[in-house]
Amino acid sequence: MGDDHVSAQTDAGAVRGAREGGVCVFRGIRYGADAGGHNRFRAPTSPRPWTEVRDALRFGPSAVQLQPGGGPARADDPLSVRNAGGEDCLVLNVWTPDTAGQRPVMVWFHGGGFTVGSASGPLYDGAALAREGDVVVVSVNHRLGLLGYLQLDALFGDDYADSGNAGVLDLVAALHWVKKNAARFGGDAGSVTIFGESGGGGKVCALLAAPRARGLFHRAIVQSGPPFQLPDLEQARRTATEVLQRLELDPTRGPEPLLKLPPDRLLQVQVEMGAGGGPSPGGMSFAPVIDRHVIDDWPEPALAAGAAADVPLLIGTNLDEARFMLMMHRELRKNPPELSAAELVERVSPGCDAGTADLVASYQALYPELSRFDLLLRIESEQFRVRSIRLAEHRLQAAGAPVYMYLLSWTTPRLAKYGAYHGLELPFLFGTLPTVPHLAADPDAEALARRIRQSWVAFARDGVPAAEDVPTWTPYTTYERATMRIDRSWSLEHDPMGDQRAAWNGVPTGPTTRPWSRVIE
Repeated sequence: MGDDHVSAQTDAGAVRGAREGGVCVFRGIRYGADAGGHNRFRAPTSPRPWTEVRDALRFGPSAVQLQPGGGPARADDPLSVRNAGGEDCLVLNVWTPDTAGQRPVMVWFHGGGFTVGSASGPLYDGAALAREGDVVVVSVNHRLGLLGYLQLDALFGDDYADSGNAGVLDLVAALHWVKKNAARFGGDAGSVTIFGESGGGGKVCALLAAPRARGLFHRAIVQSGPPFQLPDLEQARRTATEVLQRLELDPTRGPEPLLKLPPDRLLQVQVEMGAGGGPSPGGMSFAPVIDRHVIDDWPEPALAAGAAADVPLLIGTNLDEARFMLMMHRELRKNPPELSAAELVERVSPGCDAGTADLVASYQALYPELSRFDLLLRIESEQFRVRSIRLAEHRLQAAGAPVYMYLLSWTTPRLAKYGAYHGLELPFLFGTLPTVPHLAADPDAEALARRIRQSWVAFARDGVPAAEDVPTWTPYTTYERATMRIDRSWSLEHDPMGDQRAAWNGVPTGPTTRPWSRVIE
């Protein structure tokens, strides 16, 4: 494993990692105790200290979730639910140029819509980012889905007051680990950036609104992860009641029967309720809860009221977010559905509280050449951007630290049908292009990757994104709407695609909104 071994002391005990390709790598370090058994649904606790040097050479368990690549799970077929993780999943990974020094720390939260994903995914290897940027990269596993976000207080009392945000508290615990241990891995606990894409960006948004995370990070990056619907306390309590009904458990018997059920049975119920199963891994039945306890408010009003006002924010989206659906589902590529005018409005409606028909009419006027299905993908893609803009503008109401906006529109001819799809930037950011050969083959791919990594690292270092051969990136304001267009050449544009943005005026996408619609049902 690598060239040789390297050790570091954590607050719980010593760990042994490996020197690989110019960086020191530590995999599967515990930051919390086993979250199963009596600890299920509770706030994380510290791991038991150890005296021997523990190997940190292999990734630790992912959270309980569906086995990837096994086909869609069916709610009526228990055998289709195959668990790929475990409850003893509170582990993190560290990539550092050296265990000595004082470097910025970048803490990555993986995507997956709060129900799937893992920090050990091959796209998220932190070696290139650590080596080229001279930063410490940390990636985190944490509880997901029903086991991370089931609000049980109304059923089982105050001992479970935090259960609806157990997954968020895992992230807070990981940040406490970073604060206590960063210096032992060559990092600066006073310079921590949290960043994430898709559901990982949503986790960043949740932490921005979480008082217990105050002071644990100093910059934040949200990539294609604006806060879609997060349940309020009453919604979350109703969901918990439904879970116990589906499990045929009597809440008056207390929590013990629920604590003893195998994770696969809980995962089956999660699939039945449309979260983390079926043809789409989304669904917001289980997500961070606005409980006014762990999370004060929805991110938009929380930021407007001054939450994390001193934290610089870098936020943006990709031009064709929703076209990743075509990559996930072969049938969609071969036979896109023929939607009626009414069906188009109906499918857009779950993402908006009002004004859907007018929104669709505006987009039909802007894109008369598009089929109704392609128009649906265009509107769904724009939801990511508009929600990101609105989050940024709420943040600006509190003044404070600057906000930087980007729009990535780069694509490659071999993937032209997908455009700048959801997650496109990940192999560029992490230097893992070989995992996506169609991207790696593009002659401009390496230049784009270098600029993205330089910009993100510069932001992590001093709060201002910058890179070689890139225009000066000025902060976003509601007056100029300065946005960095990331393409084969980068350009700072003012209010790019302004007509599309304006089409959303009067269309609510705020905290009371339902989840963005699935194009597959």
